[in-house]
Amino acid sequence: MSIQYPIDLHIHSTISDGLETPAELYARARREGITAIALCDHDTVAGVPLMQEVIRQEEALTPDSPPIRYLPSIELSTGDGGHAHLLGFGVNYQDEKLLSALEEMQEERAQRSRRMICLLKKQGIRFCTHVEEELTRPGTGRAHIARALLDMGAVNTMQQAFDRYLARGKCAYIARRYMSIADGVSLLTGAGATVVLAHPCRLNPDPQGLRALVMELMDAGLSGLEAYHPSASRQQAPLIDSMARSLGLLVTGGSDYHGDTNCCVRMGRMPSGWQDPESDLQALLERING
Repeated sequence: MSIQYPIDLHIHSTISDGLETPAELYARARREGITAIALCDHDTVAGVPLMQEVIRQEEALTPDSPPIRYLPSIELSTGDGGHAHLLGFGVNYQDEKLLSALEEMQEERAQRSRRMICLLKKQGIRFCTHVEEELTRPGTGRAHIARALLDMGAVNTMQQAFDRYLARGKCAYIARRYMSIADGVSLLTGAGATVVLAHPCRLNPDPQGLRALVMELMDAGLSGLEAYHPSASRQQAPLIDSMARSLGLLVTGGSDYHGDTNCCVRMGRMPSGWQDPESDLQALLERING
């Protein structure tokens, strides 16, 4: 069972693979009654100053409305196959070492997209010229290609695009090289971020295995777990919550909202059971500012 919360610490914009701009996300947050957001675009911090400017302008226009609290953030892909994602809250988006690493990652994404498009051509799937140009720009990834396949009618859903073409072992899959999870934690902490392991159930649903990994990453600087995420079941979310608190880690939650109309993800909507999200947010802010 999922419910609507007033806090969403995991959303995506058009800067990575979301469908709404930072301004559109802000407007949606207002409509949904969201009071705190974190823009966590994949492997880029380019949206951070854009969202900051949107909020500055909107607050100037509506000085009597309560401000939306905003956490400058990033979602970094690490580990085997890039499946371990790290949320870096309060990241310094001008950190030179981080920006250099991200630039390299974005260019590698573009090269990977070119190779996947070539493999799709061998399957008889050809994108029109302007779509192909968009899909081979730095920062593009499998989600962009999946949406393009959906738009052209080659598949009926984005999930079908992955199941048929883009998932590991499928005909158009190309593996990427990723830094280790520990190196990712170190990179983000070096850029001033408070690091949280995103959607841990996707990484290791076995509680004992996950706990062992988390304890290992704590030595590298991991600060929290994203217990409340749509990928966690009603039973899993409280277990991750309990694990985090027993280890002295922060607890966060986010919808992973991308704006896709053909899925059930909604901004602010996460598994039920998050007892005091406001207190957990305050703990996160204190860690960021401490």
